Amino acid sequence: MTQVRLSGRRIAGHTIGAVAVAVVLLSLTASATTLIALIDRKHHRAVVAADSLLVYKLAQTSTQTCKIFTKPGCAFGMAGLLYKEYPVFRLQELADEACSLPGDLRHKADAFLEIAREPVGTVAQYLRQSEPQFYRELAGGNGGELIMVVFAGPEAGSPSIFARGYKLDGEGGLTPVSMDVTEANNGAGFFGGAAGEIAAYLKAHPKWQDMDKVAAARKFVQLEIAAHPEWVGPPVAILTINRLDQQKWASPGVCHAPPGAKKGKNN
Repeated sequence: MTQVRLSGRRIAGHTIGAVAVAVVLLSLTASATTLIALIDRKHHRAVVAADSLLVYKLAQTSTQTCKIFTKPGCAFGMAGLLYKEYPVFRLQELADEACSLPGDLRHKADAFLEIAREPVGTVAQYLRQSEPQFYRELAGGNGGELIMVVFAGPEAGSPSIFARGYKLDGEGGLTPVSMDVTEANNGAGFFGGAAGEIAAYLKAHPKWQDMDKVAAARKFVQLEIAAHPEWVGPPVAILTINRLDQQKWASPGVCHAPPGAKKGKNN
């Protein structure tokens, strides 16, 4: 995980120089997701966006899947290893369990690290013992990140983003990853997964924060889709969550909005 400063505000995230590695997960189901979460100060909301491509490497097939989910007081987006048949691993279920806990959003995000620790450890151990070459490549590239979940919603009356995950340390262990992006800490956004094209765009356009944040999120994901269509694919899903916890799909993509949720045009 790297962190840089652009236009005086913090940008959390990472580029994914090892994207190709992420697609050759042998027995794993892999997804080189582009996951974005931005703070929209103008409208006092968080904006979460992701692509919809899921690649099944062994079967040489792919499908579309939702990577953003909502619950009252807790919305989340996922990147990294989403699913594995053996040992059984379903990232969505772990994040959903954290979202179902009592307490504020930060508490739920922090609890996710404990909920996911054992399942992630089991997967990491399997990779090290049964797929050592991939394990070495993953541990040595892209900071060794294995999973990342962004929790977004109101916290103390302000839109907030709490990114939590695990990376491999190369010595057989796991290191937790924790990054907070809020109005209070002058945060701007989090970029996870395939984000190399986004990083280049931000560097070339220092006034990008003047953009409408929904339009910016859509553009950023589309940049990665255009650059890596074999790993990142349409449609783009975009969810906004304001400080009153009103969740609105600006672009549902293949996600299904729950009854009563506001829904914008598909992308």
